[in-house]
Amino acid sequence: MGIEDDDVRRLHQAGDAVYRRLVEGVLDYAIFLLTPAGRIATWNAGAQRIKGYTAEEVIGRHFSVFYTPPDIERGWPDEELRLARRDGRFEDEGWRVRKDGTTFWANVVITAIFHSDGNLLGYAKVTRDLTARMEREREQRRMAELVEESRRMTEFIAMLSHEIRNPLAPIMNVLALLGRESLSARGEWCVEVANKQVRQINRLVEDLLDVSRVTTGKVRLSVAPLELGAVVRDAVEGMRPAADERDQLLSAHLPQQALRLTGDRTRLIQLVSNLLNNAIKFTQRGGSISVDLRREGEEAVLTVTDNGMGMTAETLERAFEPFSQGAEQARGAGGGLGLGLALVRSIADLHGGRAAASSGGPGQGSTVLVRLPLSAGPPGSH
Repeated sequence: MGIEDDDVRRLHQAGDAVYRRLVEGVLDYAIFLLTPAGRIATWNAGAQRIKGYTAEEVIGRHFSVFYTPPDIERGWPDEELRLARRDGRFEDEGWRVRKDGTTFWANVVITAIFHSDGNLLGYAKVTRDLTARMEREREQRRMAELVEESRRMTEFIAMLSHEIRNPLAPIMNVLALLGRESLSARGEWCVEVANKQVRQINRLVEDLLDVSRVTTGKVRLSVAPLELGAVVRDAVEGMRPAADERDQLLSAHLPQQALRLTGDRTRLIQLVSNLLNNAIKFTQRGGSISVDLRREGEEAVLTVTDNGMGMTAETLERAFEPFSQGAEQARGAGGGLGLGLALVRSIADLHGGRAAASSGGPGQGSTVLVRLPLSAGPPGSH
């Protein structure tokens, strides 16, 4: 037993030195001792890293040097010591000040140290920098608020779209009946203008409903094997009258090789039509729009290029966000809610693809590129 007692004694003696070196070398926590009056008596490496002071600069100073002026004015540092002395331990979180004047969010634990006779020897103070954690929690709360705001906005858009669509149906029916009547030239012109505007409103409402369905995950693709070249050709022909109306040259370059994939034909036609509608809208009268479809590896690559008003770098960053239009587009587009490219990206995503936009800048035209994965086998093999 005597040999074991000697070992324990030696271990305790060595342990004191090891413990001191351990505390002094800790980097993630500021650990230091305070006198009963609150003056700093020791200083570890973590304290220097977190608070910015060297031991020579801070030992002997009152620990209130780390507190903000409002906390000092209300006597909070001394109150912390009083509570620690009364309860044996005190814990708090709040802003603390570094040597360079910057602040950080700190978790502070102050432990009162008493002699065996009950007299106060001082305090041990441990401080952790929780700024990064607080910023993460703040960002998580902000993201949760944005998600909830987006959900409410999507529900409102869906409700509003349905409410707008309800009176559109009878208006369209009335215009159809008027179109069959014998009207003066001015009357025919009025009906034609009204029809055009009602179709525009109807398209905007459908786009709003589509955005609502996509963002709430309510879109269900009706997939089947198809040949993408035929889909693109049908979409181009469907949009050609709109291009002709603006005297624009709309050309399509499709591959002779069939590009087969599994997808929703209606949605893919909508994708191509939205690309073309966007290009037509933002290209001046007499401009040109080119559609190119090709194969790259196991992907089909569709590009729509125009020589229209182009996009700034800022507009490009937000090009695929709903309700996003650059100032230059808003001035020259002649209507629209900035939903076309948002739907393009959503439909591409639903098919396992992706979309990107590029532009040389204002007046330099734009290119939108969509990549879609091809099927391993021909139509009918799935």
